Amino acid sequence: MGDPTPIAVKKPLSRVMGAAGMIMIATLLSRVTGFLRTALIQVVMMPKGYSDEFILAFSLPDIAFNLLAGGAIAAALIPVMSSFLSKGKEEDAWKALSTFLNVSMIAMLVLEVVFLIWTDGILALVAAGYSGKGTGDRQMLVTLTRILLLNVPFMMLAGQCNGILNSYRKFAAAAFGPVIYNICTIIGIGLFGGSNVYLVAWSIVASAAVFLFVQLAATWRHFKRYRFALEWRHPAFRKMLKLAVPSLMSSSIVEFNNVVARGFATFLPEGMLTLLYSANRTWQLPMGIFAQSIGIAMLPTLSAHHAANETDAFRRLFNRGVRAVFLISLPISVIMMVQNQQIMRVLFKWGGSVPETDVYYSGLALLGYGSALIFASILGMTIRAFYAMHDSITPLMNGILGIGVNFGFNALFQHFTNFGIAGTALSYSITSLFNMMILLYVFSRKTGIRFYSDNWLFFGKCFIAIIPAGAMLYALVLLIRPDVNSKASQIICLAIPAVTCCAAFYFMALLLHIHEVSMLREMVAAKFIRIRKKPDSMS
Repeated sequence: MGDPTPIAVKKPLSRVMGAAGMIMIATLLSRVTGFLRTALIQVVMMPKGYSDEFILAFSLPDIAFNLLAGGAIAAALIPVMSSFLSKGKEEDAWKALSTFLNVSMIAMLVLEVVFLIWTDGILALVAAGYSGKGTGDRQMLVTLTRILLLNVPFMMLAGQCNGILNSYRKFAAAAFGPVIYNICTIIGIGLFGGSNVYLVAWSIVASAAVFLFVQLAATWRHFKRYRFALEWRHPAFRKMLKLAVPSLMSSSIVEFNNVVARGFATFLPEGMLTLLYSANRTWQLPMGIFAQSIGIAMLPTLSAHHAANETDAFRRLFNRGVRAVFLISLPISVIMMVQNQQIMRVLFKWGGSVPETDVYYSGLALLGYGSALIFASILGMTIRAFYAMHDSITPLMNGILGIGVNFGFNALFQHFTNFGIAGTALSYSITSLFNMMILLYVFSRKTGIRFYSDNWLFFGKCFIAIIPAGAMLYALVLLIRPDVNSKASQIICLAIPAVTCCAAFYFMALLLHIHEVSMLREMVAAKFIRIRKKPDSMS
């Protein structure tokens, strides 16, 4: 069968997938450098005994960021800006945006003061295991938190600049800015991580200032329309505010789920929180590279389709986006679950400072997180579809339900099983599955798009394709055993089964006529093809 997508739809799809391919390259660099930062925390700071406190110290800054910016950038700023820009109303867009930015700054100052004054009391709730006879250094946690709270203004403004660039569909500068931030943080941890944790925290603040400077430099020419005013009655601002408030609460709920996980981890033995954090960052690496890249590229176009009442184009783009992330995340998820300890050994065991027991426990956590890659990737795409429809209430209500599920399973696994950090990770995966199923059901009811009937054949073919691929992976893992003292041996023994699994999966996908395989090739190649064609057009 041929590609059923009409020619009129293929051109915008091609542009979206081309942008997604470029974003993937930038996001790959960002995620890899961010991951190096995570590895340094475990390798350099964990042996010194203050890695848990350093990771926990980000709890309040992360909550502050999500309360002030977070999901509002994707749910309010980008959709409203994109809609106005697509209609040629740039001046109106900036009137609303200026008010939005000014209100955010005022709210940020108030929240920062509250968190800085009552840091100790709030941390008693966030890190309950550090109260009383806990093993952690409570005073160090409080001091580090207060330093890192200074990070929030820089990150918030940089994120808003990022959203402005995405609204103008200028993805390159927005995507490559975080790479510089990550490199700066790596330098800070490398210089001070083994000697002074407070200097590491100050280096994080300095890195955020550099990040803001880079984003401002790319956005500056658009700021000629910015005005220091509060135009409360402007309809576009009211629309932004209506979308932003629930989305801010929704993104805060996502962070609160992380806080719940960290809170339960504070009752575990020292160092377990760091291992959980490393595993969490590991499964999020491919999600950030693929699912978020596609979602970022899709959101402005989905918003434009919704604004123009182009329901068929909206449905096709959403379905193809979900299929793309599923096709990528399924084999990677299986690889992470089967090769969990091999992956954590390759990534985090450097020298003799990391014992095999750390590899074992972090591998268990990765096993628990493994399926979350699929569920969270599709969930993220669906949330962006709701944002494109200017509906941030539904993701909020769904997130609130998820908090109860996450807390309940964490309590269940901690009190009635000996799963340890694996139970915390598994709770997150179960919560992601719950949220994904509920949100897709509501999406189908709200839009009339029959998601499950549109995609059941695709999902069925993918599961058929993964069975022989997964069997080959498991067999090769049993046959090829690494020398745990040789990094080259670890990498080879990880790579051969993983590459074989992916190759077998995509070969089976071709045999089963899964057309999205060709779309993935287009996604990666479109940007390079366009660059290569430019000299030809000039000749």
